[in-house]
Amino acid sequence: MKFRIRPVLLCLSLFLMAAPAATAAAEELQPKESKLLMYQDIMVELLLPEIQNAVNDYYRNMLAANPLVYPYEIEIIQAKRVNGGPGDRGFHFSVTLETSPVLGPHIGVGKDRMTIEISPLFPDKVKLVAFRHLESYELPQNYRHLLKASAGNP
Repeated sequence: MKFRIRPVLLCLSLFLMAAPAATAAAEELQPKESKLLMYQDIMVELLLPEIQNAVNDYYRNMLAANPLVYPYEIEIIQAKRVNGGPGDRGFHFSVTLETSPVLGPHIGVGKDRMTIEISPLFPDKVKLVAFRHLESYELPQNYRHLLKASAGNP
């Protein structure tokens, strides 16, 4: 009696043997995300409501619509402990960041820097302590109707 391996069974067995190796190779090809970048992104996401409120407050008198702040448009300039030091982990932090709010399809309206403090001493644990408008961008003609008269709109 002759033993014959059917082509379908041969292909299936080869596929099953190669699948784990292909999966492992694909995982190795994907770049690993740095933990520091991931932690920064988590912090930005948690601070986003406070950042958006600060931007809304600043642009309220200039624009008829609130510009949006996207997490990827936020850069952390500095993060530090306000109290504590080596061997003393204080939980009062100061975070300075810059953002570029946008209108509509990502039309930049300006650049802003703010400092936010995070502390268990604050009722909401987060407090805006400084806001500085760094730069204003000119809006395209089809968005100038959003400028309020007090902001230089004729």
